[in-house]
Amino acid sequence: MKKLTKKQLGLIAAVVLLGVGGTYAYAQNQSSVKASEAKQEVKDTTKKLEDLNKEVAALYDTKDPDFLVKGIKAKQIKDLKEKMTKVDTIKKDKELSKKEYVAYDKEVKAVNDNLANATKKLNALVDINGLFQQTQTAVAINGSDVKKDLAIADDLKRETVEKVSKAYFKEGATKTYDKTINELLANAENQLNQIDKAKVEVAKVYKEGKVVSTDNKLYDTAKAETDKIKNEKAKRALSDQLDKVKTDIDKQATEDKAKADETTKAQAEATSNANPQANNTNAAQTSGTQGATGTEAAPVENGYTGNDGGYVAPEAPTNGGYTPPASNSGSTGGGSTPAPQAPSQPSNGGGGRGEMTQEDLNQAEKDAANADWSDFFPK
Repeated sequence: MKKLTKKQLGLIAAVVLLGVGGTYAYAQNQSSVKASEAKQEVKDTTKKLEDLNKEVAALYDTKDPDFLVKGIKAKQIKDLKEKMTKVDTIKKDKELSKKEYVAYDKEVKAVNDNLANATKKLNALVDINGLFQQTQTAVAINGSDVKKDLAIADDLKRETVEKVSKAYFKEGATKTYDKTINELLANAENQLNQIDKAKVEVAKVYKEGKVVSTDNKLYDTAKAETDKIKNEKAKRALSDQLDKVKTDIDKQATEDKAKADETTKAQAEATSNANPQANNTNAAQTSGTQGATGTEAAPVENGYTGNDGGYVAPEAPTNGGYTPPASNSGSTGGGSTPAPQAPSQPSNGGGGRGEMTQEDLNQAEKDAANADWSDFFPK
């Protein structure tokens, strides 16, 4: 083999050097292009993340960003999460420094944090609204609008309230959002407590499907506690039991009144039957009063009554003696003849005892025999 001359060796070395240099230069150029493309991709992705973060921010209420926007749906958050997955496809290039990724990293964190926060608040919204009655126009929390006077959901369990409270109650809350959550949780618990309190009072008058007491005070207390319940289903169940108690109370009152009326009537009849003599005495007194006013018997004249013509003895003088009738000459001074007078009735005698002795009777008979009766009878 023929040896290469120095000139030939020089040419070969030059060619090799050119080849290596070209390759290095090419490689360097390619690396620069790749880095430039990576930088542009990071820049473009960062811009997309900024726009996406604006969409995520729209999930929050404009009045108070701590609350979610009014009428928010779970699908809104789900769609933004999927969009985030499509946007954030960058795999960090080792050729780029950390400085190149600062803006990008910031936007990625902002979007992820806002989506996670929105997800948590939406879960709280769903769970807390689920504790209360809901309609198309009224829920406990809708945006920053809060209704604290809603009744709890039908058949709400205490375990459910405790679970939700454990997840969302915040001790020492200072923000309006956290205070609102705490108040709604307390509201649900208080309503459950009221139902339990009413049940205890109702059980004092109605238990195990029957009325156990018709005491009015117990009934009134049970009804007052039942009326404080906001949930209509729970209130109606207890009210139906109290209605049965009220029916028995009214029935008992009616029976008691009937018995009282009968007792009063019987007592009145017994009193009337026990005093017939008093009634007769009153009647006699009434009759006597009528006689004194003009219906009494005619006065006795000449020894006879004016009614049946029966004889009544003339009244005797007080000294038991006889008072003879006046003669024609015994005028009183007027010149006229006075009407004849009946013999006076003998006195009662008997020494004022109201009865006559035999001596009195004999004296009366003697006086009557000696009396002048000529002027007494018509001529």
